[in-house]
Amino acid sequence: MPAGPDQGEHLTRERWELLEHLDRLTDKPMIALAFVWLALLILDFTQGLSALWQRVVSVIWVFFVLDFLLSFSVAPDKRAYLQRNWLTALSLMLPALRVLRVLRAFRALRLLRAVRSINLLRLVTTVNRSFRALGSAVQRRGLPFVVALTLMLTVVGAAGMLTFEETLFRSYWDALWWTAMIMTTMGSETWPQSSEGRFLAWLLAMYAFAVFGYITAAIASYFVGRDQDDRNEANVAQTLRDELALLRREIEGLRQDRFQGPS
Repeated sequence: MPAGPDQGEHLTRERWELLEHLDRLTDKPMIALAFVWLALLILDFTQGLSALWQRVVSVIWVFFVLDFLLSFSVAPDKRAYLQRNWLTALSLMLPALRVLRVLRAFRALRLLRAVRSINLLRLVTTVNRSFRALGSAVQRRGLPFVVALTLMLTVVGAAGMLTFEETLFRSYWDALWWTAMIMTTMGSETWPQSSEGRFLAWLLAMYAFAVFGYITAAIASYFVGRDQDDRNEANVAQTLRDELALLRREIEGLRQDRFQGPS
């Protein structure tokens, strides 16, 4: 017999619940792998990867693919799942070893624009995965999450700027300083020349304008709150002293009445 509407909705709900259960089971390992993947991307952009680290990247990529395929197979609505995870799916189209081989081939052909474009795509997709991992690791979406995200974007953004603007920065630390200035909305006297570098700088600047005000306001609110707490504590202490003095006067008055007796 064909399944009725109620039974179909029940099966759909059960599969979504199963998907959530699988996500909870694989959450912590995937979070750890996402941060390792981000660190290896930064290392690749700044120094390059040895053969050993390339194999590590490939193993992590295989785990990501298996996790995605498992979730995709369980999801009852494949289209809805892909719409929510299209950037993750795109990142899985860039397996580590194949990308490195393609980059070497592009360098041999001197197609530097294609190299930078692929690196930009790797950067964006990796940041997206790391953003999700950070959101899962820091459950409370407040100031700690924003500060951690800002630090992460500053570090990985500097690696990207060094890759896209090799003639502008002499070292990763120069790129990190430049990116930190962008993140604090202070700007710089030097600006990227490549299209990918300009696009990345624009993304960093947009994030900085949107978030840096929140961070400064939170810090100011913290110190203002501490001053207010200090004033409140001082007021409470003064009130207690006044009440204690009043109580002492009343006790002294009772003693005098007792010793004097009735007139």
